[in-house]
Amino acid sequence: MEEKTESVTEKVIGDTLYIIESAVSDTAKETAYDKLKRMILNELERQKIKLAS
Repeated sequence: MEEKTESVTEKVIGDTLYIIESAVSDTAKETAYDKLKRMILNELERQKIKLAS
């Protein structure tokens, strides 16, 4: 699997500089949007379980 950097973006939020490198993978099974959505929803479920305990 060879990934090629497509773009580099710099973003300053407050006093922090974020450098974002995006790459495209030919073997990806989900989009970045889908992955982030899944991760956020999983974390919400973990927090719900933690609060219920």
